[in-house]
Amino acid sequence: MQALLVILVLLNLGFLALNLWGPEDVPEPTPLTEAKVPSLKLVKDIAPAVYSSANGSSPSSCYTIGPYLSQGVADQVVDKVRSYGLSVALRSLQTMEVLNYLVYIPPLPTRAEAEAVVQDMQRFDVKDQLVIDSGPYENAISLGFFEDLNKAKRHAEYIRYLGYDARYTEQKIPRKVQWLDYDEPFGSNTPVKLWSEAIDPNLRLQVLPRACQTSPAS
Repeated sequence: MQALLVILVLLNLGFLALNLWGPEDVPEPTPLTEAKVPSLKLVKDIAPAVYSSANGSSPSSCYTIGPYLSQGVADQVVDKVRSYGLSVALRSLQTMEVLNYLVYIPPLPTRAEAEAVVQDMQRFDVKDQLVIDSGPYENAISLGFFEDLNKAKRHAEYIRYLGYDARYTEQKIPRKVQWLDYDEPFGSNTPVKLWSEAIDPNLRLQVLPRACQTSPAS
């Protein structure tokens, strides 16, 4: 019995020694990439995009500003920008300008019918009634011209309230306007808009970025 106990103790000691000092069965590490696929590389530094002027001398920003309704004002701004040392050019464009807003009743089949409507409206003390003689609005009834759109809308709504089919429309005329193209050093924020408004405070200008593809004439 004692001999069996001694044998069991010796076997346990042998297994313990084998676990502590025996060779380790370590599995092979799993590869992070496929064998034929190259691994990705981290790019730490990327150069920022730079926009250069047409002559390639230095980075620049390019803008167009307008519309200038007066050729004289546009010429003064061009001189000021040029004296500041910037490249500048002037472009003329033909556009349609809103002259005013016409409130009217659409054309009736005959002038007699239009005159009858005018007579009927007199009981409401509506002013500025006129039957139009010719053109696309022949036999229509003009109810006045307004420079302000909101006033034209309100007047048309009032006439409709009285029971008549009043409408309003824009009256446009062709107008030649000027736009100014200029380049400036990148980030300089040249105050061309402020210079323009100092010459004519009534200007309503837009400053729009444009592609620096061609250099304006100086």
